[in-house]
Amino acid sequence: MASTVTERSATCDPRTLAYAGLSVSTFGWAAAFIAGKVALADMTPLSVAVWRYALASTVLLPFAVWQRPARGIGRAVAPLALMVVCGGVLYPWLFLLALAHTSATNTALLIALNPVFTLLLSPLVGEPLDRHRLGGVSLALAGATVVITAGDTRHLLGLSLQRGDLLAVAAAGCWALFNLASRPVVARLAPAFTNCVVYGLGGLALYGLARADAPWAQLAAATPAARGGVVLMALLSSVMAGQLFLVGVRTVGVGRTVVFVYLVPVLTAVLSTTLLGEPFRLAQAVGGSAVLGGVYWTTRG
Repeated sequence: MASTVTERSATCDPRTLAYAGLSVSTFGWAAAFIAGKVALADMTPLSVAVWRYALASTVLLPFAVWQRPARGIGRAVAPLALMVVCGGVLYPWLFLLALAHTSATNTALLIALNPVFTLLLSPLVGEPLDRHRLGGVSLALAGATVVITAGDTRHLLGLSLQRGDLLAVAAAGCWALFNLASRPVVARLAPAFTNCVVYGLGGLALYGLARADAPWAQLAAATPAARGGVVLMALLSSVMAGQLFLVGVRTVGVGRTVVFVYLVPVLTAVLSTTLLGEPFRLAQAVGGSAVLGGVYWTTRG
């Protein structure tokens, strides 16, 4: 009887559930790379970002109202504002601009710098930078690099030559700041409320920036595939993955949460093989194994 209770406790352990949720969230992030490319075939980056966040905030609104803080936002105002600026405005804009000006491969590779930036700055929010985490993130970064470059690391030499690559690095930096700001916010506010504020205010700001692009006209003229891409980005990446990410930050900390980003290029390669018929190479298997090893090394203990 005692062993049964112990097994159930282990099964329901919040950390285990958080890691399971983060594993699921990587599918949403991976889908965003493919769906984003489809949407950008018919719409500008700003218009895609506007409709992505408009839909995401609408879906989250009833949950945000239900989970609104009874005593107000309090000291979470400043970090929440940083989340809105970095995650609600700059990151989605820069991410889609990068996709529009360079390959998905380059974008994925440079966005993968996000956990490195986050880990190096994590002492600012009270999380120690130890060799254990640094080693795990380094192994995962190496694995992601092998996957994204298909084993040909000479590809790295040309990254600085394209405008889109610099935009991807800037996007990774904004995402890292968003991650760090989320640490004190999730200690006070519910994930649904937090994300609804970020997406809602971010979407309004993006709409102001996108007015010259005529987002309404672009949405009306877009193909069903492009509209579907926006819907997938909103539901799978912003709503689902966004919620699970903040739960992970609150439960296991930002340092252990961000390493799951390295599963994204691995899953993107798998989805490309399954959905697009692209070949699955040995480099992807080797790099994917290194990513899994790095994630395990970082999250254990």
